[in-house]
Amino acid sequence: MMPRKKRKIILIVSIISIVAIIAMTLIFLYITTDSFKSSRTLFFRYIGQNVENWEAMYPEKEKNEYEKLLEQNKYTTDTEVTVNYTENVGTDLENKENVINQLKLEVKGQTDNSKQYNYQDIHLLKNNEKLSELEYIQSGEACGIRFPDLFSQYLVANREEAKEILLKVGEEEEIGNCIEKIDFGDFPTLTKAEQQTVKNKYLNLLNQNVSDENFSKQKNQTIQIDGKTINVNAYSLTLTKEKMNHIYLKMLEEIKQDEIILQKIDDLQTWLEPYQVETNLKEKFVQNIDDLIENITRNNIGQEKAQITVYENYHTTVRTVIENPDYEITIDLLSLLEENYAQISYQNIKDKKKQVISYKKEGEQISIGFENTQREKTKKYYFISNQKVSGNQCVKNKDFLYEDDSNKVEATMKQEINIVDIAEEDVIQKEENFINLSDLEEEQLQAILEQAKAKVSEETAKIKENVKEDEIQKVFKVVGLIRENQNFEGTGITETEKKRFNAKFEILQGEKLENEAVLNLIDAIKDNLIDFEVVSGTELKLKIDRLRNKEEVVTTLTTFMEENKKQNYNVRVDYDETTGLVSGIILTRVVEE
Repeated sequence: MMPRKKRKIILIVSIISIVAIIAMTLIFLYITTDSFKSSRTLFFRYIGQNVENWEAMYPEKEKNEYEKLLEQNKYTTDTEVTVNYTENVGTDLENKENVINQLKLEVKGQTDNSKQYNYQDIHLLKNNEKLSELEYIQSGEACGIRFPDLFSQYLVANREEAKEILLKVGEEEEIGNCIEKIDFGDFPTLTKAEQQTVKNKYLNLLNQNVSDENFSKQKNQTIQIDGKTINVNAYSLTLTKEKMNHIYLKMLEEIKQDEIILQKIDDLQTWLEPYQVETNLKEKFVQNIDDLIENITRNNIGQEKAQITVYENYHTTVRTVIENPDYEITIDLLSLLEENYAQISYQNIKDKKKQVISYKKEGEQISIGFENTQREKTKKYYFISNQKVSGNQCVKNKDFLYEDDSNKVEATMKQEINIVDIAEEDVIQKEENFINLSDLEEEQLQAILEQAKAKVSEETAKIKENVKEDEIQKVFKVVGLIRENQNFEGTGITETEKKRFNAKFEILQGEKLENEAVLNLIDAIKDNLIDFEVVSGTELKLKIDRLRNKEEVVTTLTTFMEENKKQNYNVRVDYDETTGLVSGIILTRVVEE
């Protein structure tokens, strides 16, 4: 029989071993599972994952094998762009007679990157008949343009001088822009270290302002994302509206002085310099935050519940929902083997305004969508890109679609790329084919440019005669590419422009307008509405600016009008004494005697 002392030692060792195994198991489970973590810990774990998940959606794009071949070989491109516009869709008045439907843009090119050679032959056609042709060529440090219908030789200059010289050829700046291939550099983004710093800062700020009792969890839930049923666990933070807005205001105050964020805005300003953006982005950013802070502070009353919920599937965040008595925001992020899907939706509870942005990648196809619903009217924008590689050939398709209640615009670009053994002869190498503007004396340069400009004016007049600008502008306005006040972005304004701008508001004047008419008025001026002022108990002044607007003012004013549906108003415009431009619209409530 084993001695008692030895049995005790064995028993103790066994107990210690069992405890150690249990402890190791618990530690392993804590690290690898969520079984023993608090709702608070899991909430912050999964809400913080949104940053990493966004980054995973858009991995750094590496050049595929075909793109590498294009860098090493000569290739041709054949591109076709068409647009189709339909108005009054689905009605007896459906119409496709816009001139833009008759136009086609064809671009045929040859490229040899190893020799810095690029040739593009651009045709504008109407009903398959050529309206205009422009040739662009780059060879080494020289580049130039030629209108074959106007003059036989290329106007060529060194790349550094080309834009400045050839800008003088055309009446519009686009002529100069045609001949310079600008490299804008990488779009400014946050580095991984910056992402981590920003994420930690604002999650810590949130963490410091909430208590454990504010957190809860729901196990074994199901949700729908992109038509797929996903099993999830949910972790929620619940606060009063006032408390959540208090935290939100702290974050906004921090954001407007955050060095990393402000530096990225400065980087963006620099990146946009080639586009000649006049707006100071940092000032506008800070001003927008100040406006948001003012709006929240003014309306931060109430003990209604506000909630943030994160949903995880197999330890990966797939949905984040922010619910407030005034609005709801949903962020979906789903990454599968051959598919990435992301969607952000915002819905204003009071005015039923909704915006949805979506992104989906399936294999080589990428689709991006934007939907905007306001006053039960929805505008949809979709962009779809796809490509198929077969041997030395690549076919690319890019489609843009716009739809609203009565209009539809479809734009399609088809491009075929072929790697070839032999490219066309470099025509710019023969002196008889070009005039080198960089080598000319000032008088010779001016004479040639005046001659070229006169011929370009003739060509422009011919195009305008065949292409109805007002019809094309109509399509651009429907899509939202240009606005009614697009011409006012310069530093000055002509008398004609002033009359056109004022007429936009003068036509809205009237007496005893019903509430629905006033709502339509607000919708008509929303691109220029920056504020409103209560002048008296019966008078309201809407403040107008010709170059900017404030969306939150439109929302607040629309809500106010919808809540006072029985009121009628007299409407008149007010003018700026210095400029003569409309500066305000006066709404006077009609008081029945």
